Amino acid sequence: MKLLKSKTLNIIMAVLAILLLALYLFLAPRFHPDLVNQIAFYPAPEPKDAEEYLGRYGGERLTIDNRISAVFFRNPDSKLVCIYSHGNANSMVYRADKADALKAAGLSVLMYDYSGYGKSLGKPSFSVVAEDGKAVYDYLINTMHYQPNQIVLYGESIGGGVSSEIARHGETLALILDSTFLAPAVWAKDRIAALHIFPEQLILAPSLSVEGLFPDYKGAVLVLKPGHDQVIPTVHSDRLYALAQGAKALVTLPHSPHGIVDGADFDLYRSTLKTFVSQHLLAHH
Repeated sequence: MKLLKSKTLNIIMAVLAILLLALYLFLAPRFHPDLVNQIAFYPAPEPKDAEEYLGRYGGERLTIDNRISAVFFRNPDSKLVCIYSHGNANSMVYRADKADALKAAGLSVLMYDYSGYGKSLGKPSFSVVAEDGKAVYDYLINTMHYQPNQIVLYGESIGGGVSSEIARHGETLALILDSTFLAPAVWAKDRIAALHIFPEQLILAPSLSVEGLFPDYKGAVLVLKPGHDQVIPTVHSDRLYALAQGAKALVTLPHSPHGIVDGADFDLYRSTLKTFVSQHLLAHH
């Protein structure tokens, strides 16, 4: 009788363990991608004055893979090109002033909209925006005939995570991180304490982890830290700078909020880009 009771108790405990594991996995964000993506992405169409605004900066319209809307800002004096991956709200059009600053610093710039943003087709998700970024990289290599060591990545906010996936996909010369995070999972845990029960693998796939690039990534790294970031704690920028292995710089834009360069900081922004490009990128070309 005691043996029977012991076996019964073991079976009950095993069933409870299985049920708890099933509940744990059921609650994991990774298995609710529609909800996670709805929270993470805020796609918007291009503004009505998009053509006029882009025209001020000499942007050339492109379509990549018959689905991704992009604009190329050509610097005829440069052999280097920058892929600009923007944040999770609004379209690329609002970043044309940043593209112009990158162009003035000595780079051509290929800026694009994620699926569902601007004129790009589809619907955004963590896996889809990562694939969008890789498609843009492949376009530069296969269609525009750039070499990997001519490509610079610029990631703004969630675009830093997209840039990390591009860097894992192919070789690049350098990485510029603007208002970005260590990883979306780290940021989410900062905001929601209950998520600490889950490892990163059960929060997002792909991870879009910027910190995960290091120590393997050896390219030059510029970290731009806004002085008034209301979205991502600036300790993320500090940590990314500390993790970077090669030539690196950390610059604070003291008046700027998350993902936006305040007018009072724009001269500093321009000069920072010029210094980084001239000292760490053009010297190799």
